Amino acid sequence: MGSIFIARHGETVWNLEGRIQGHSDISLSDKGKQQAQALARRLSDVSFGAAYCSDLSRTTETAQIVMEGRSAPLQRTAELREYSKGVFEGMTEPEYKTKYPELHQASLVNDLDFAPPGGETIRQASARMGAFISEIQQRHPDDTTLIVGHGGSLRAAIVALLSLPLEANWKFAMGNCALSVIATYPNNAVLHLYNDTSHLNAWG
Repeated sequence: MGSIFIARHGETVWNLEGRIQGHSDISLSDKGKQQAQALARRLSDVSFGAAYCSDLSRTTETAQIVMEGRSAPLQRTAELREYSKGVFEGMTEPEYKTKYPELHQASLVNDLDFAPPGGETIRQASARMGAFISEIQQRHPDDTTLIVGHGGSLRAAIVALLSLPLEANWKFAMGNCALSVIATYPNNAVLHLYNDTSHLNAWG
């Protein structure tokens, strides 16, 4: 049996402003760094055999804080990036609703094949994350593995791990520096914890 600890990155200024991030490389805010430190304290007694994060700054910074002083190397990969939001990136919803009203309307429908121009569909992101998760399970069947990523792509990873239909992507929410834990078996995966942010209640 293995375990996969899944954590979303800490808060960024764009999170606070409600701006779409996607592949845009935005660093953690001061609060986001505090959140990552709280997550590190939460996981201080967990021995990780492997650790992976997205290659974007907000996830790399979060993972580096969590993995500081640990022996397992942190592996950065573009496969763990958030799914690209194309022309929506950098905008708030009111902004892209005004600039792209038809695209905004289309984005409100649960369509697995919708993407703004230059972006990635949920179906595409799910295929990417499903392949990544399959590789992790094969590479680390008995390890405790840390994965630090982004809200949308991590939801796709969890859907893949639990063998849920792709439509389940719309059934989950994930907060900044929230922790989820899934136990993995040769032919199954069991969700033990999801979107837990109790460690953020007190940063001191």
